[in-house]
Amino acid sequence: MTANEISGSAQLHGLTVQTGSVAGGIHYYRPVTDVPPPRQLPGVPRHFTDREDDVRALNTARESGATLIDICGIGGSGKSALAARWLSAGAYDDGQLYVDLCSQEGPLPSEAILRRWLRAFGFDRPPARSGELITLWRSVTATRAVAVLIDGATRPGQVRPLLPAGDRSTTVVTSRGALRDLAADGAVFHSLRPLGHQAAVQLLARFAGQVRVEASPRDAARLADRCFRLPLPLVLVGARLALRPEHSIAALSDALADRGLTTDTAREDPAHMTVDTALDGTYEDLEPVTQRVYRLLGLVPTLDVDPDLTAAVCEVPWAQAEWQLEILAEEQLLEPLPEVGGRVRYRLIPAARDHARRLAMQAHSDDDPARSLRQLCEWMLAVSTQAQTRLTPAQATLWQATMTPLPQVQAPFRTDPEALAWLESFGDSLLNVLHAATEASWPEVVWPLVDTFWPLFLRLHQYELWVAAHEIGLAAARQAGNAAAVRQMLLSGAIGLNASGRRNDAIRWYSEARDEARRTGDRRDEGQAALGLGACHHEAGRPDLARAFLAEAIGLWRDCAYPRGVALAQLTMGEADLADDAGRALEMFVEARAALLEVDDSYEVARALVLQGHARVLTGDVEAGIEEITTGLASLTAAGGTRWQARALEWLADAYCSNGDAAIARQHYQQAVELYKAIRPTDAERVRSLAVNL
Repeated sequence: MTANEISGSAQLHGLTVQTGSVAGGIHYYRPVTDVPPPRQLPGVPRHFTDREDDVRALNTARESGATLIDICGIGGSGKSALAARWLSAGAYDDGQLYVDLCSQEGPLPSEAILRRWLRAFGFDRPPARSGELITLWRSVTATRAVAVLIDGATRPGQVRPLLPAGDRSTTVVTSRGALRDLAADGAVFHSLRPLGHQAAVQLLARFAGQVRVEASPRDAARLADRCFRLPLPLVLVGARLALRPEHSIAALSDALADRGLTTDTAREDPAHMTVDTALDGTYEDLEPVTQRVYRLLGLVPTLDVDPDLTAAVCEVPWAQAEWQLEILAEEQLLEPLPEVGGRVRYRLIPAARDHARRLAMQAHSDDDPARSLRQLCEWMLAVSTQAQTRLTPAQATLWQATMTPLPQVQAPFRTDPEALAWLESFGDSLLNVLHAATEASWPEVVWPLVDTFWPLFLRLHQYELWVAAHEIGLAAARQAGNAAAVRQMLLSGAIGLNASGRRNDAIRWYSEARDEARRTGDRRDEGQAALGLGACHHEAGRPDLARAFLAEAIGLWRDCAYPRGVALAQLTMGEADLADDAGRALEMFVEARAALLEVDDSYEVARALVLQGHARVLTGDVEAGIEEITTGLASLTAAGGTRWQARALEWLADAYCSNGDAAIARQHYQQAVELYKAIRPTDAERVRSLAVNL
C-alpha cells in the first residue's frame, strides 16, 4: 500500500496532480483565456441634458426591428453623447464597440478597426486578408448581442464592412448629413436638432451655476440663443462663466454678438461659427503659457496627448505640462481618456484641434511648427527605442549603431506589457507622424521610427500599418542614402507583406534586399533575404525553389558564423522535406534544435521540438513523437505562440489518429480549431472537417 498526502503549510498554485504512478503521461493544455465582454462606448457626459423625445424615437426604431440607425445633425449638437447614452442603456451583454472615424487626419481602414474589435473579443491574431477578417467578424457577431457605435462617418463605404451579423446587435452611426445610401442596408435615419429653449438654459446652468442663471434669466436665454442652443458651445461658454465669477452672463452674450455671431450672419453655418466664437472667447481668457500649450498641441499629428508628450513638444517641465493639460480639460478643450499602462491621456476635441492649429499657423513669434514637430519626432523615437530594446532586443541594433544621440527621456513604462501598450497607443498616429516628418524632409528620423515600432508589428499583426509604414520607411532610407537601413526596411517589410498574403510583393522585396546585400557584401542580410525567399516559395508550394534558397541561406550563414540563422533555415528546409522524406526532415530538425539550444532561444527550441515530434510520427515512431510534440506544445503555450500552438495540436491529433485514439484526436482537433479561428479561418474549417470525419 502506498501513502500519498500533502500536509503542513504546503501551498499549491495552478494545476496540481497528486498520484502514486503515471502510465502513458499526463497531458494538460491551458485553455484559451476568457476575456470580459468589451465595453468601449465613450462615457456619457454628466451634463447630458434632455433628449427624451429623441430617446423615444430611437426606442421605437429598435422595437420595429431596426438594427442600423444613422443619427445625423450639425456639429456640436450632441450626436455622439445621445448615441452612447442610448446604447449604454440597452441589453447588449456580449459587448459594446466604438470607433471614432473623424479622430485623425487620414482615414482609418476598416481592416484596422475590425482587428481592434476582434482582439477585444480575444482573437489576439486576426486574419491578414480583408475578406477573411470580414468573414470572421460576421461569424463572431452572428449570435451575439453587440452594440456598435461608429462615430463621424462621412460615407456608407466606411460603415458597411463594420456591420455585425445577426439581428440581436444594433449599430448606430453618427454623421453630419444623412448617409442615405445606407437605406439599402435597412438603416433608419434620425435627425438631431438643437436643444429646446428650456433644456438649453438648463445645460448652461449646470456649468455656470443655477443661482447665477436664475438671477439673470433673460440674459441666460439670450446667451443660449447666441449659442444656437447647441450642447458643445453651451458647455464651453458655461465653463468660462464657472471659472470666472466676475464675468456677467450679459457681458458674455454681448461679446458673442460683438464678434458678429448673430442669427442673420451665422445662418449659413451656425454650428461652425458658434463653436469657433466660443473657442475664441475661451482661448482669450487663458493665461499666455496655457495659450501656447494649446496652440502647439494643435500642431501635433497624434490623436492623443499626455504630460510626457506635452513636455517634449512644448519644452516645459513635466509637472507644468501636467498642470496645463488639467487646465485645458477644465476648460472643456481636452477630453480625458481612459488610462493606458497607468498613463493619463487626453484628446483635443476635433473643433478645438482645428482651432488651435489655425492659431498656431498665424504669426505667433514664439511658435515654431517645425521645431515642435521635430521635438515630437525625437521624443517618440527616444521612447520607442527603449520599447524596442525591451521587447525585441535582437532588432534594436541598426538604429543604435548608425544614428546620432537622442534626447535623454525617461520611458513612461516599466514592464513589457506597458511598453507594448505605449506602442499600441501611438500606432493609430504613426502614419500621420511619418507623413509629417517626410514632408519636413527628415529621412534620418522617418526610417528609425518605423524600425523601432517593430514590436508593435510583430506582436499585434497590424498588417496594413506594417506594410504602409515600411513603404514610407524604405523611401526615407533611400533618401538618406543609408544602405543598411534600406535592407532593414526591405527585409522587415517583406515579412509583413508575406504574412498579409501579398506573397509576390514579398518575393520582390526579398529579392531586392538580396541584391542590395550582395552589392554591399553583407552576407548576413543576404542570408536573411534568402531565408525569406525560401519561406515564400515553400508556402507557395514550390519546394525545389524553396530548398535552393534555403540551402543558400544556410551556406551564407555558416560562412559568417551565424548559428541561429543556420538553425532557422534548417527548420524551414526540414518543413519542405517533410512530404518527400520525413527521415531527412527529422535529421534536419534534430540538428537545428541542438544549435538553438546552444544560443538559448527557447521559443525556437520549442518550435523545433514540435517539428521533430511530427517528423517522428511520420517515420512511424508515434509514441516518441507524441511525447516530443506534447513537451514542445507546453512551451509554446507558455510563450503565447498562437499559430504554432494550433499546428502542434493538429499534429498531435494526427498522431493519436494513427494510434487509433479517435476521441483524444477529436479533442485536439477541436482545440486547434479554436486557435485557428482567431488567425486563419480557412485552416479552422479544414481542421474542423477532420474532426467531424473521424
